[in-house]
Amino acid sequence: MRDATKQRSISGLSRLAQALALALAVAAPAYAADKLGSFPVDPAQVSVAGISSGAFMANQIHIAHSADIMGAAMVAGGLYGCAVEAVEDDGVRALVTQAVWDCMLLPDNLKDASAYADQAKQLEAKGWVDPISNLARSKVYFFSGASDGVVPEKTVKTGLAIYSALGVPAGNIVLVDRSGPAAKAGHSWVTKTCCEACDATASPYIDNCGYDQEEAELGAIYGSGLTPAAPSASGRIVSFDQKEFAPDGATALNGLADTGYLYVPKACEPGAAQPCRLHVVLHGCEQSAEKLGDVFYTKIGVNEWADANGILVLYPQAHAMIVSNPKGCWNWWGYAGDNYFLTKKGAQVDAIWKMIERLEGK
Repeated sequence: MRDATKQRSISGLSRLAQALALALAVAAPAYAADKLGSFPVDPAQVSVAGISSGAFMANQIHIAHSADIMGAAMVAGGLYGCAVEAVEDDGVRALVTQAVWDCMLLPDNLKDASAYADQAKQLEAKGWVDPISNLARSKVYFFSGASDGVVPEKTVKTGLAIYSALGVPAGNIVLVDRSGPAAKAGHSWVTKTCCEACDATASPYIDNCGYDQEEAELGAIYGSGLTPAAPSASGRIVSFDQKEFAPDGATALNGLADTGYLYVPKACEPGAAQPCRLHVVLHGCEQSAEKLGDVFYTKIGVNEWADANGILVLYPQAHAMIVSNPKGCWNWWGYAGDNYFLTKKGAQVDAIWKMIERLEGK
């Protein structure tokens, strides 16, 4: 009996500690970074990419704003509406259990791609995403590693099939899976030189497979005529305040960190003679700056390609929420009570879109 009482006491203290931590996360004074400025961005050359939960979010941003996003790259994730059970009048009904079981653990439970495509068309009919017809001109890249035990290959391939069902031509889609560089890759962003073994699924979820995924995904979106990457990144990292882009400035309550990051090549500074492309890159779960510091936005190799090709790189940041999002994932299953999470009305999609518009000077 004494042990049971002790266990209840420990459990109660644990719950109290969680409540206090949440209160501190919401109420603690924020030391804001600078306000995000505008840069010379070509609005016709805006793209988005992501890994894991970032792949799902990249997919959501692309479909929500297909009129203005010309391409997307999804690494180890990205099936539109995977967690959605139904479209309703006040948003969507999504299930975290469906996200975990169907989308990750039991992919045989996934619906046919046409069902997800029909779901997207329902959102279009409500005006919550841009006209689906825009996708016909999109360029899309998917990657699934053969050693990925987190997001199954079938989930990734179904995400690709949805794009096909929504009108993206086969010639505009690149899939890398189970052969060549993907033959051993774990659940990770893949690079030529950093950081873990190729088959690893471990922090920082950046694997060395001798494969320049940065060249591959940027080439799939922008074409094969890219200038080879610079030997090292010579631009600057700008930290900026994300609070102004969150609903009512409430970053933590919406799964957003207070600070985001922007990589600015020297050729893309304000006043540049030529406009630059803009590539939005979204980290995965447990890869935010809260968890890894500057590792993700300096080690994945995108900045070196950006230097050589005049590309601004936006690195928005998610925030870990103790109960609903403890790993700091992007919202692809409707946490924080967001019934519109995969649409233009979703808190995170809208926040990132507002960052894009700010960079464009709108």
